[in-house]
Amino acid sequence: MKKTIIRFVSMLTIPILLLLYFTFLKQGSDDPIGAQQLPWSPPKRIISFAPSVTEILYELGMGENVLGVTQFCNYPPQAKEKDKIGGHVDYNYEAILRLKPDFAILLKERRDLIPFLDKHSIRYITVGSESVDEIIASIRLISKACFISKRGDSLAQSLLSRMESASLYADAERPKVLLSVSRDDIGSGAVAKVFAAGALSFYNQLIEVAGGVNIMNDVREPYPAIGAEAVIRLNPDIIIDISSAYSKQPLGTACNDWRALGSVAAVNTNGVRCLTGDYLTIPGPRFVLIAEEFRNIIAEYRIQGQDSDPGRDE
Repeated sequence: MKKTIIRFVSMLTIPILLLLYFTFLKQGSDDPIGAQQLPWSPPKRIISFAPSVTEILYELGMGENVLGVTQFCNYPPQAKEKDKIGGHVDYNYEAILRLKPDFAILLKERRDLIPFLDKHSIRYITVGSESVDEIIASIRLISKACFISKRGDSLAQSLLSRMESASLYADAERPKVLLSVSRDDIGSGAVAKVFAAGALSFYNQLIEVAGGVNIMNDVREPYPAIGAEAVIRLNPDIIIDISSAYSKQPLGTACNDWRALGSVAAVNTNGVRCLTGDYLTIPGPRFVLIAEEFRNIIAEYRIQGQDSDPGRDE
């Protein structure tokens, strides 16, 4: 477990932040967005404390007003050139003050930053990123704070329309999907501990939208850990493994591990799919790409099922 946590921190992106901060979130306000200290005028010097926030700002056309980002804000590519204010928990407060920001945007899990911002008279808002609804609400709040509400409404509607188009199988029988967010010992030729997407994860809604059933949707946790025995017992129709998005291991290596579970339906029917890419790990505007990837995988599964139906061509 210690090795897994170290790897998570080194490759840390939003889903793992949710894993680390979920306890704090439950102790906080029920407000889905969080604290607000909106700017009095359009902000010119913005600090972003999360990759998802940075992506939203650029999608809204506010990239030139962003002065500082975390070291994990890598998209769009222009964000890499911005001054760095630290990581996800180890902020450089001196660097923040040197930038003389007039506005800061942070995740609601990081309310511990508010006293610092208040002390230095930096206006701020906190936003959520744990579901599609929270992402859309965050887009609208950020655009409101930047005095470009119409632009935010347009972006939100565009994303919702794309997500709706990814939902093609509302009335069809839904395959059982196991989403492996991360795993221990990738490349070992076996499946050890799996950190799966649970009911409270960002991914749960996307699996449902794409036409599947999250096989872990009865577990009221964001990323529960399960072993190989549990995977065999659950017997998913489809396994989607995005662990390569967090590790240095190639896709083929990650996929080959699942062959050790030959009795699982997804393994027997070539239903294991391994994906990589930073968009898979950041619950920002690119969530629609994840929904579309999941839809394509489920569509392929349905086509394979039709082709293998012994009575289909008889």
